[in-house]
Amino acid sequence: MTHQPPLTSLAAPTPQPTDTDADAELRDTLLAAGLAEFARYGLDGARLERIAERAGCAKRMVYYYFGDKKAFYLAVLDDAYQGIRASEEKLNLDALEPRAALHLLARNSFHYHEAHADFTRLVLVENLQGGAMLQRMQEGDRLRQAALAPLERLLLRGAETGAFRQGLKAEDVHYLISALSAFRVDHAETWEKLLRINLLSEPDRTRHLDLLLQTLDAFVCPPA
Repeated sequence: MTHQPPLTSLAAPTPQPTDTDADAELRDTLLAAGLAEFARYGLDGARLERIAERAGCAKRMVYYYFGDKKAFYLAVLDDAYQGIRASEEKLNLDALEPRAALHLLARNSFHYHEAHADFTRLVLVENLQGGAMLQRMQEGDRLRQAALAPLERLLLRGAETGAFRQGLKAEDVHYLISALSAFRVDHAETWEKLLRINLLSEPDRTRHLDLLLQTLDAFVCPPA
């Protein structure tokens, strides 16, 4: 009689997960630790030992998940940009009247930069490094579209309804919002030490948010 192999040997192998919940959690923890380190020390000054210690793991886990230090920096930079874009996607701007949508986008940027100061500082660090690493990012086009495409739709919709002037450029409005949102975070320490003005406290916070919204209105709205 022919010997039949046990049923267990005939069963299809159980697929093994490639990214467990623990893996995803540790990866996110490393990204957060990397953001804090790179925002403070830049690419050259950052130390993987400090990042691993902050994340509560061995340094080799950085290499395991991300490769070398530069690849890790790019992953942190990409994740940081995705964070602010994800916060904007939740706003559902297309469902709002154009001016209300623009104000909501500006408020989100204003508060996001303050609440995520390491993101703001990392962008400043990357500029001080000449944007060299950002040029190497494979997802640059995707990030650019994520930043400008929703704003382009909003400005076009506003122009069609008469709420906004014709011919507005998304990059100009993005510049205005980013400038008044990020400057107060990037320069908070020098303003407080030199001018005795705390840009991150009331009543300056509310007054500067109002300034941002009023400046936007003056720029995008047609003359009365």
